[in-house]
Amino acid sequence: MMESSNYEIAHDLWNSFRDAVMFKERFFLNHPVLDKLVEIARGREVTIDPGKVYYRARIIDEVAARNEHMLAKCYSPDATEEERRWYRDKANKFRGLTKEGSYVPPKPELVKDGRSNPKFIRYLYISESPTTAVFEVRPILHSAVNVAGIEVKEPLKIADIAGDIDLDSSKERSQDEWLLSFVQSAFSFPTNNPDDYIPSQIIAEFFRHLGYDGIRYSSSLHRGGFNLTIYDVTKCEPVSSTELRLEEIKMTLRPAFGAENVDGRFEYIVDNEPMRLDGEMRRLVEVEV
Repeated sequence: MMESSNYEIAHDLWNSFRDAVMFKERFFLNHPVLDKLVEIARGREVTIDPGKVYYRARIIDEVAARNEHMLAKCYSPDATEEERRWYRDKANKFRGLTKEGSYVPPKPELVKDGRSNPKFIRYLYISESPTTAVFEVRPILHSAVNVAGIEVKEPLKIADIAGDIDLDSSKERSQDEWLLSFVQSAFSFPTNNPDDYIPSQIIAEFFRHLGYDGIRYSSSLHRGGFNLTIYDVTKCEPVSSTELRLEEIKMTLRPAFGAENVDGRFEYIVDNEPMRLDGEMRRLVEVEV
């Protein structure tokens, strides 16, 4: 009998966890996946000191522009001259949305289900770089995006469960590394179905009850980027905001397995440019379209 691979063992373990929390039990669960995650996290704990700045992005729609933008606040018909001067003052670090508009919604009843938070429970989602933060809100061309600096105010103990998101089963990894890959898929891959958040919500709540202040995980939208969920939103604070406009989107694509062209048409797109693989030189060359 052929021995199961590390990928197959981790895959079966993750699927048993997902099936358990989706269809069998949810709030008082004992499962080997949680035991494994405790073991992994204990060896990878991260302490974040006060003063560290992370980033949070938000699409500026018409409602936000009208009600929560610093320009609307400082230049409304009812604004005072002092408020107008304050917007231009170098001491004003908020040049996009207001401090309140750059942070977690103040009213819990406005909070929807998220990757880590159940409905009505406020968690803070932040990124380690402004680029990652912008990727996470998935703006379209010419979108206005608010990027806020979020400063840590108290020491934070973080469970670092970041792992490689690539689920190519041909790669050599340990069972724990494969397990983290499946966990990352729950925290990162885009979905419009809130039911898909159940496994990641259970994991996030599990670490919260273990005494962690938050979790760190990989971004699926920005390669090499990392995100954090912080449970207690009072332990951080917005310290700046900037309004940015998306001027260009660059995409790089490669053919799916078995879908390579053989007739000289483009096989790749690299930074928006169609390319093909030169059979003799084994290098990418541009294709005229």
